[in-house]
Amino acid sequence: MAAAERSFGSAPPDYFTEFVEGRRGEILDAALAVFGEKGYEAGTMRAIAKRVGVTEPALYRHYESKEAILGDIVATAGDRISGDMRKRLDTVTADNVEPMLHALIEMRRGLKGKPGAGEVLHILFHAAPHNETFIGLLRAHIGTPMVGAVRATIPRIDAGFGIERTSDELEARIRVFMSLFAGYFTTSLVFDAPPNDGAVVDAMLAIMGWRAE
Repeated sequence: MAAAERSFGSAPPDYFTEFVEGRRGEILDAALAVFGEKGYEAGTMRAIAKRVGVTEPALYRHYESKEAILGDIVATAGDRISGDMRKRLDTVTADNVEPMLHALIEMRRGLKGKPGAGEVLHILFHAAPHNETFIGLLRAHIGTPMVGAVRATIPRIDAGFGIERTSDELEARIRVFMSLFAGYFTTSLVFDAPPNDGAVVDAMLAIMGWRAE
């Protein structure tokens, strides 16, 4: 089944209802499922309302359009994903960098049949890849916060390994780190190949120079 047509079954995936109370969480989960199955352009307010179990007019009392729902999905999921990652990055040191990188990568997987952060992003990337509002929200709620967290983390780990970098070298390493991390985070759900967290972590450690001598 194509990525944009992937079905979660008869019930919406319980991602947002884990941390968003009330009808809003139900609507966001229903919309995520509809966009995942049909794509953003083909997904409709009627389909979302049906998935929630309310009338279409009732859905419009919560959101004025599917654009508003998509915006709330991206902002809410993005804040949660980037917030969780910032908390973990804040605890990374030279002494625990390898297991912590494994833990960060593991966050992309869901638990007990529920979608993880990687799967949610995978759905969104395929549902609305050319939507400018989506791209802007994604940058604001995930990209920019994550770059800031990585920019604060790298010098702390470098210090533990006795590494000094110029500002240009630091910016280059930030881009490499984010490319490896974010690339594996999303592409492991696209390609029909078994995941290999160990190889990615090894590559990150080698490229960043975070190997004990």
